[in-house]
Amino acid sequence: MKKVVFAATLASLLAGASLASAAELRLVEAIRDQNRKAALALISGKSADINALQPDGSTPLAWAAHEDDATVVAALLKAGAKVNVADEYGDTALTQACANGNAAIVRLLLDAGADANAARWNAESALMIAAGSGNPEVLRQLIARGAKVDAVETVKGQTPLMWAVARGHADAVEVLIKAGAKVNAISKSGFSPLVFAAIEGTPKSAEVLIAAGAEVNYAVPAGLTPLLVAVTGKKNAVADVMVAHGADVKGKDRTGNTALHIAAQLGDVNLSKALVAKGADVNVKTNKQQAMGGRGGGGGGFFRGPSGEQTPLMLAARAGQVEVMKTLVAAGADATLRAQDGSTLLMAAANSGKLGPVAYAWELDPAAVKAQTETKSEVMHASVTGSLQVSTQDEICKVVEFLAAKGADLDPLDANGRTPIMIANVLPIDKAVELITKLIKASGAEPKVKTTR
Repeated sequence: MKKVVFAATLASLLAGASLASAAELRLVEAIRDQNRKAALALISGKSADINALQPDGSTPLAWAAHEDDATVVAALLKAGAKVNVADEYGDTALTQACANGNAAIVRLLLDAGADANAARWNAESALMIAAGSGNPEVLRQLIARGAKVDAVETVKGQTPLMWAVARGHADAVEVLIKAGAKVNAISKSGFSPLVFAAIEGTPKSAEVLIAAGAEVNYAVPAGLTPLLVAVTGKKNAVADVMVAHGADVKGKDRTGNTALHIAAQLGDVNLSKALVAKGADVNVKTNKQQAMGGRGGGGGGFFRGPSGEQTPLMLAARAGQVEVMKTLVAAGADATLRAQDGSTLLMAAANSGKLGPVAYAWELDPAAVKAQTETKSEVMHASVTGSLQVSTQDEICKVVEFLAAKGADLDPLDANGRTPIMIANVLPIDKAVELITKLIKASGAEPKVKTTR
């Protein structure tokens, strides 16, 4: 019930509806205060016009439905309350009862002639509202009285089934499907009911939809399938349902990410294993980027994301997910593959700013410590590029020390004339600047580019 007070609409005035007097205001006050005794006295005493409108066009009957008082609703109906009066928002007593999921009041109103297809200003129907509140008995009553099961609201183009799914009401989902609701309907955003299940993380609803014929591999306009949506949103229970019911584990979004890429980056060992067991390719790469910048940082350029052609193993390393890295390697992931810009797994791990992934990546491919990207970036560049997002200065220094001990060049120039010290100085990573400078001097050399730090 909208509580903001506005002037009564012209339509109401033209229809001859009277505005509330003091007695009518007392009636609504009693209902809103849940003072049933006072409300019933005013109704039976006939001192108040039970159909008088509040300033927003609402009626005592709508307020009684809103307050879940079946006794007052019954008394008002018996006294002649008009059942289909809508306020300026389109709400009726029935839509209020549906919002509460009150089956008893809904039955009273329908028996009194309430329009089962009543809708708010934006075409949100009584059935849609009831689907959102989730009482299957309310849905059955409305459907039995002719409610349109696939009514579409005008703002987002959603159906009652979508509302039931989004709110996790699997029983309501079953009722709607049994009544003929379209399981593959599409909203204005391009979302199907199954996509809503993936977004909201409602596995039981997902199972019901799939059993009824929902397209498990339908892709939204952005290229995401329900599985990719579920994995991205960390809705693992729904992702498990998708995988178990034949979701394409090799499906990609527009950038070439598979569910395994996403699960690996998020550190989900169990889901990664499940995807691999269903045939996910552990060495699949993301798409090539159309225009590679000349600011290479190795495994994720200076102030930008990783290059194209990333494997799940590289993304797991970049995110610092050692256990997923081990899972992927055990499943056959190739640690020597390179990304589009020539960056290595070791560079991706160095981007995490965490010693664990770096040490493991080095064990898998020790020669990568001397590798260069197309823009001549090396692993020491990667160790100070973007790693403060997921690490600390002390952790980054541990990575620098480890790489230096394994023979990484401390002071290489990339194609843009930048050294690791220069990058660390800009970010800034003061401790890394001091450490690398100290290590260079300890080797008997001087930094190619000096800083003021």
